[in-house]
Amino acid sequence: MLIDHDAFRREPSVWTDLPGDEGLILWSLRRMVVAWPRCHTVQVALHVRYGDEGLAIEHLLRCWLLGLSNHARRRLVIGDPNCAMLLADEGVLLFVLRPATPEGAAGQALIDLTGNPCAACLLPLAQSLAFTAQL
Repeated sequence: MLIDHDAFRREPSVWTDLPGDEGLILWSLRRMVVAWPRCHTVQVALHVRYGDEGLAIEHLLRCWLLGLSNHARRRLVIGDPNCAMLLADEGVLLFVLRPATPEGAAGQALIDLTGNPCAACLLPLAQSLAFTAQL
């Protein structure tokens, strides 16, 4: 079953318009990709927002990114932290993190994004990240 990802790629098109803390998670993801494996700015931002849970969120996000990079059969497109646009691959990642997304659809989105059926094993990690970040 292929998922029509266009529905969650269209709105919003500017990442600063994302609901709740999705914008902070996306910004953190972008910063971590640039400053791999650790980014002090991300640690501070997550700590300011989440307190001690911020370190757990940063760790879960790093593990999820590593898992995605290990399973992806193509290079995922992640924007620069200063880019205002929400990129298509980022929209898929946020779709997977949303608690309202059905588990089957989220798993299929990971498979479609990475081109690898094994990527569905990353869903529990994404769900833990979403729960801890209270998305």
